[in-house]
Amino acid sequence: MTEAVSAPAVAVPRLAFGIGPDGTYTRFGQTAAFVLGLLTTFAFLPLVVVAALLYARAEVRFAEDPARARTLVNWSWLSITVPVVIAVVGVALVAATR
Repeated sequence: MTEAVSAPAVAVPRLAFGIGPDGTYTRFGQTAAFVLGLLTTFAFLPLVVVAALLYARAEVRFAEDPARARTLVNWSWLSITVPVVIAVVGVALVAATR
């Protein structure tokens, strides 16, 4: 009787949002980053600078520490997404009260 032996599962590293397996932006990631960055520029300019610095740091760290690079990319996405969400909610509240 022969038993089938399966190979151990290889853990595939999770990718950060909008980042390909080689550490560069995907086409969707580029578009989303541009649009959200532009909207964040209008909502809160210093966070655009923070997001750019975090992503630049992540690019440098990607080869040696992909987990840390993913964390930095996720924080850069939060830096440009949260102000847009806050601005949209604020505009909706103002529109609802008028």
